[in-house]
Amino acid sequence: MHTQQQVRDLLAPADPARGVIVPSAPLSAHDVIVRAEASPLSPSVPARPRTSRRVVLASAVVAAGAVASAGLLPALRRGTAPTGSRSPQPADGIVLQPVAYEIAADAGPAGPHLRALARRVADAPSDREGGRYAYHRVKSWGGMIQESPEGYLASFVEDRRSWATPDGRRWSDTTVLDMEFPDTPSRDYWTKQLSGPAVGRSTPPAGGPVEEPPEPDGERALPTERSALAHLLRIDQPAGDVAKAVYDLFVRYLVPRRARVDVLTILAGKRGFVWRGRVVDRAGRWGLAVTADLTPPADQPQNPQRAQMLLVFDPTTGELLAHEYLELAPRHRVLHYGLLLEARRTDTLG
Repeated sequence: MHTQQQVRDLLAPADPARGVIVPSAPLSAHDVIVRAEASPLSPSVPARPRTSRRVVLASAVVAAGAVASAGLLPALRRGTAPTGSRSPQPADGIVLQPVAYEIAADAGPAGPHLRALARRVADAPSDREGGRYAYHRVKSWGGMIQESPEGYLASFVEDRRSWATPDGRRWSDTTVLDMEFPDTPSRDYWTKQLSGPAVGRSTPPAGGPVEEPPEPDGERALPTERSALAHLLRIDQPAGDVAKAVYDLFVRYLVPRRARVDVLTILAGKRGFVWRGRVVDRAGRWGLAVTADLTPPADQPQNPQRAQMLLVFDPTTGELLAHEYLELAPRHRVLHYGLLLEARRTDTLG
């Protein structure tokens, strides 16, 4: 339970499942699995003990501290799959491939390249626009992962929109899209197990965006001082924690040009960031990439798990485009990705 609370605290407002409203399923996910296993129409699925449904927050916003203390995929809380009507067949479903690095081997420190990017950062649309609300649209996968006892993983893609005012009020809605998988065995397992009506899409509530509860300590404005920004980025922690904090920052705030320059130069001075060159993110956008490795603590040398955080920056504005949380060992697979598709100001809510 301590690990559960620790990771939830680290996720904070960047939790991709925060504020999600999912309509009730006609059957629980557990009931669907039990029904599928008992069905005589599925002879290809061998009988198994009752599946333990563990919903895992294994997103890129899980920091190195949580990874080190409980492995890459700590079981945190229970939940059910989104409801819908579409029933995928075993061959359906996207198997995720990691973002390909331009510089995969013999990569050097990211510092000089990040400083060069900082020197040429240009205005972003949000720097020139006016509007009552700071608007973000983020598409992510892996915020809530379903894991079978055998270790097969699945998660739904979430398309989340949020609107925030300077006084700290925030509204959001989330559309749940298709299920995706980190590997082919996971796809084959879950599309057979969840071949009933509990698998499919969901849409935001008909009433429009829902106002989120206020933060317990109030909404904090983005720091304007470089030292305060460095503190927010947890610069005293390992590079993997810093990468997670960068993702949190860009998901939560409209980061102005001056602050984007500071973010890049702060990262440039942090050991552990590696330059990966030009990449194409999952939305088809060119960007400049850096990575930071996550490793178990020194007191767990027997732990074989290794992971890596990826950040992709816009080569013109210095905005964060994408983030990926990649397991390197014992398996090589994506555990979370996030795409920052829109970050702008608007006068329209919804």
